[in-house]
Amino acid sequence: MTVLNRMATKWNHFAQASNNTRAAVELSRLGLPYMPWSDASLLPSALQVVLNEIEINSRKTIVEFGSGISTVYIAQILSRLGGRIVSFESDAEWATFVEDRLAALNLSEFASVVHAPLGPCTLSKNGLDWYDQAAVAAAVQDLSVDCVLVDGPPAYKTGYELARYPALPALQAQLAPDYAVFLDDIHRLGEKQILRLWADLFGIKFLSFFSKGNIARGVHGVAHFTV
Repeated sequence: MTVLNRMATKWNHFAQASNNTRAAVELSRLGLPYMPWSDASLLPSALQVVLNEIEINSRKTIVEFGSGISTVYIAQILSRLGGRIVSFESDAEWATFVEDRLAALNLSEFASVVHAPLGPCTLSKNGLDWYDQAAVAAAVQDLSVDCVLVDGPPAYKTGYELARYPALPALQAQLAPDYAVFLDDIHRLGEKQILRLWADLFGIKFLSFFSKGNIARGVHGVAHFTV
C-alpha cells in the first residue's frame, strides 16, 4: 500500500468514526429504547443515510433483507410519514424478537418481519442460498416498492461473496418507477461486484458512502438528494 493509500485509509476511518458519532446523537433524538446493535447491524451513519432518503424523498413502501435495529428505526419514521416496511429474516428467533420489539413500541402497523429461511434460489449466483423465494414473492406480490435495503443474508465468508445478489432481481416486478436501493458492506469485493451487476441489469448509477457506514445508494427514476 502506498503512502497516499495509507493516508486515505486513515482519513476514511477518522471520517467514519466522526460520522457515526454524529449520527448516533441524531438517532437518539427519535427517543427509542435500546435495541441490540451487533457487528452485523448497519452503522449509525449508514442508517442515517437510509432514514434521510425516506424522509427527503417520501419513500413509503420499503423492503428490507436482514432485520434488526434498522427495522425499528425505519418503522418509527414511517409511523409519522405513513407507509410500511417488510423485512425478511432468515433466523426465526431473531425475527420473533424484532417483531416483539415492534409490537411493544406500537409499530406493528408500520412494519412486519417475515421469517424466510435460506435455501436454493433460481436467481442466485454460484448456487448460493438465499431467502425462501416463495415467502418473499408472497409477501411483496401486492406492493409497489420504492425503497430497498439489503443487509442480508450474511456474506462475509469465503465463497459467499455474492449471496446478496438476488435481492433486486427478486423484486423486479414489484419495483415502483421511482425507487432507491441501498447495499451495505460495500468495502467488500463481493458487494462491489453486486453493485456492478445491478448497475448493468437495472441501469442504476450508485453513489458509495465509504465514510458513512460503507453503504451504497442507487436511484432509479426521479429523486431529490440525500445528505
